Amino acid sequence: MLRDAAIPFACILLIGLFITIQFLAKPLVLGNIGLLSSAETTSPRSTLEGFRANVTRASSLLIEAYRQNVSEPGFIPNAAVKEKVREADVLLARAARALDLRNVPPIELEHHRLEASLLLKEILDRLPLPDPVSIPGNEEVAKGAVPGWSIPGTEIRIVRISDGVQAGEYLFSSETVQRLDEFYRLIRDQPNADSSSEDIYDFFSQSPGYLLPPKWYNLIEALPGSLRTSVQGQAVWQWIALVLTLFVAILGTLGFRRLLQFGEPTSNTTGSLLASIVMPATVAVAALFVVYMADYQINLTGQVNNAVEEIGEATAYLAAMWGILRFSNAFAGELTLSRSESIDAHLARAAIRIAGIAIALTLLIYGASYLGIPLAGLLAGLGVGGLAVALAAKPTLENFIGGLILYADRPVRVGDLCRFGDLEGRVKEIGLRSTRIRGLDRSLITIPNATFVNMNIINLTNRDRMPYHRVVALNSSDSADIRREIEGLATFFAGHPKIEQDSLQIRLREGHEEKPKAEISALILTSKWEEFLQIQQDVDLMLRDAVVAGDKEHDAPAGRDHVFPLKEV
Repeated sequence: MLRDAAIPFACILLIGLFITIQFLAKPLVLGNIGLLSSAETTSPRSTLEGFRANVTRASSLLIEAYRQNVSEPGFIPNAAVKEKVREADVLLARAARALDLRNVPPIELEHHRLEASLLLKEILDRLPLPDPVSIPGNEEVAKGAVPGWSIPGTEIRIVRISDGVQAGEYLFSSETVQRLDEFYRLIRDQPNADSSSEDIYDFFSQSPGYLLPPKWYNLIEALPGSLRTSVQGQAVWQWIALVLTLFVAILGTLGFRRLLQFGEPTSNTTGSLLASIVMPATVAVAALFVVYMADYQINLTGQVNNAVEEIGEATAYLAAMWGILRFSNAFAGELTLSRSESIDAHLARAAIRIAGIAIALTLLIYGASYLGIPLAGLLAGLGVGGLAVALAAKPTLENFIGGLILYADRPVRVGDLCRFGDLEGRVKEIGLRSTRIRGLDRSLITIPNATFVNMNIINLTNRDRMPYHRVVALNSSDSADIRREIEGLATFFAGHPKIEQDSLQIRLREGHEEKPKAEISALILTSKWEEFLQIQQDVDLMLRDAVVAGDKEHDAPAGRDHVFPLKEV
């Protein structure tokens, strides 16, 4: 009983983990940016001033929320702290609208918005910015097109967007956004223009959690300084936490694999189908768990976070494709029809497998787009590769089309006795590529569908009546006695209920044999092969009895009437 419950239990647990990781545990990133009002980006001046105002206010709120949260007891932030974090989240989301993030892959977009906003804030706080009057404003924009503006002495540039949904707005250029980490490393040791010592990005990148560090952050602060040293932009403790997260994910995957082995084998169809997706689902959930922990708990930043997200999400997509293919194959394998080896069953199984492949390919294309992989080159490569595959698979395609023709015309079905060319046998299996026929000598004949469909196929099973043919030797030599023997044979066969009388033909066989022979042709009233064999045997035994009786009559004394002295040939 435990073995039967292992796989369903694993599936329920995986579904619960997936829902928790994907929906319940994740915060609303950047204040649900889709519902925010637009930032003021009508000119370089409004973009710069609006961005600084939003991120400065957000930073102050986050610092206040953190200090208030640390000073209060309990493990859960109170309503006032949550409200400050929510307001800061909204302000950061509005500030992120001043950034040109069109070249950022969708997978990195959520984290990159927040990280880029905080990085740019720290950079601008350390730069000697010019007088706002010298920055092009709405008046200069109204007088004529202002293509862009750069902060003096830097490569930080605000440009006018020419296309897309933000066309006409002035945003920090995509090149600036991509180099923010480089700019920050160059200027981070410089003092702030207002002489403050706060570095909100450093606080953000070195602390766990999303925006607001959790209560247990004091344990991180109590660690030795060596564990808080930055290596490749991450604290040492963050690297250790990442390794532990990977260990937990691998251990959990192996545990589910062991649970799956404990639940096998099963003869239940539902259990078999569930078993086919447990391992792929386990790998996908484990990969998403690593991404969640790295992004929202350990709070990795920069290229390290991007690499973990890309590898984790790619693993999850590949595992989902693996699960779809395994499920479609398992479902096709479990599919049973009344004639399981017929072309109907093969097409149904093939349709299920092709649907699985199509869904997996769709997921691959969507996943590639989500990961930022350019699809133009991929699709072009698939087109060229598809042409090469089509040319190489020409015989296979011909056989596949031949199988479809067999399905449409149905000249034979599985179990039918047929004659093709000079061969005869019973159809064993009709596949998508070939047809297998069991010959009368019990040999297995495999014929490509493209060849089989072009042959003259005689379906012997579909006959409404079965032909009966025999040749018997006659004992008489003169015409009158031969005629009498043939009439006796006609009377004999006319008495059998399974012989169609209109089809009965008994003719003297032409030739110059020493003994004359009669050819008997008739139709037996049955379309079933087994019944035909039984009737044919009964007729042959009756004919044999008649032959024996004819021999006795032939040897009898003169003067007795002949029955019909004949011998079966």
